[in-house]
Amino acid sequence: MMMTRRIGNLLLLLLCAGTQSLPAQDKAAYSVIAGTVFREPGFALPGAVVTLEAVEAPAKGKRMKPQKVMTDRHGEYAFRLPPTETKFKVMAVAKGFVSQEKETTAAPGVRMDVFFELKPETK
Repeated sequence: MMMTRRIGNLLLLLLCAGTQSLPAQDKAAYSVIAGTVFREPGFALPGAVVTLEAVEAPAKGKRMKPQKVMTDRHGEYAFRLPPTETKFKVMAVAKGFVSQEKETTAAPGVRMDVFFELKPETK
């Protein structure tokens, strides 16, 4: 019982120590574009390649290079982006499926969810 209380106090102390305020330059609110790639009839599609490409240059800064990630075993992906409002093209590609493309706008501190449902290729 005493050991459990000590562990609980230690965890509380660690949590409180981790809530210190960050310096101003570290408080930038990143943009996030994330989602899931599905296959018909709604099952997750792991191993799909999702590409993110800027449609237009951000208001501040230079144009970003295209980024690629592979969906995890749950079909999920995510991109963490600089805190600028930018319009993006998001593409999902998987072997044996018709690729799909969507557009979205990232904004500072906002998570944009982009979901795909890929259909099998017909021969």
